[in-house]
Amino acid sequence: MGSSLGPSPVQLLAAAVGNCLADSLLFALRKFKQTPDPICCDVQAQVGRNAEGRLRVLQIRAVLTLGVPAASLEHLGRVLEQFESFCTVTQSVGQGIAVVIEVYDSNQVRLKPA
Repeated sequence: MGSSLGPSPVQLLAAAVGNCLADSLLFALRKFKQTPDPICCDVQAQVGRNAEGRLRVLQIRAVLTLGVPAASLEHLGRVLEQFESFCTVTQSVGQGIAVVIEVYDSNQVRLKPA
């Protein structure tokens, strides 16, 4: 603490959102005995000033990338419709901060738009 060597609170929040989303997506796919590994998640937090001029996290953008082509996964459409609801962190944070989620397969085909 205080030596600027570790992650900032905003970075920890973004990491928690990204980790929870990736875990939820993996959990949902594995329920159908699918193997999407590895799943990668890139998360960016947009920090800006609110109406009172105080710094706040205004938006979190998470981009998840599956380790395999979408065509190799069964029930992917159903999984993409549901996985977010399993994510405790994102569902909690999303009540106060906009969370934008995109999902791509290993061929960079966009599966879930922002």
